[in-house]
Amino acid sequence: MDIFKQFGVTSWEPLVANLIAFVLMVLMLKFFAFKPIQRMLEKRRERIAEGEAMREESERQLENVQEQSKEILQVASEKGKSEIEDAKRVAADMMERQEALANARGSEILEKARESAALEKQEAMNALKGQFAQLVALATSQVTGKVLTEDDQRRINQEAIDSIDS
Repeated sequence: MDIFKQFGVTSWEPLVANLIAFVLMVLMLKFFAFKPIQRMLEKRRERIAEGEAMREESERQLENVQEQSKEILQVASEKGKSEIEDAKRVAADMMERQEALANARGSEILEKARESAALEKQEAMNALKGQFAQLVALATSQVTGKVLTEDDQRRINQEAIDSIDS
């Protein structure tokens, strides 16, 4: 009891009343303040845990999306390269065909030009032979002083033409 007197407790009634008030206060705080606060804190912890789980799931999904986009870009890049190579091959084939066609057309034009030149040369030679035969007949008639018959002119013309051909 000396201990109680040292702390200033002289009678038990106020101590018991204060103790009962304290216990009632603790019980009231426990039921009306601490439990709702604990429930609220527990709900917060759950929401934080859900948020963390959602964040982790979002990060996983983001990683998956990034991997998928890398794969898609890689596939698109490979497809683009393949299409470019195909286009180059097609263009090279078309160039070869166009060159072959141009060469064929050029050869045809060149052949026609040669044929035309040969025909013109033949026509010029025929005209020249006719004129040469007439000159020979004229020269022969002037040298011989006689008028040549048609048969003589034909024979002289033929001999002149034959001498030109050989």
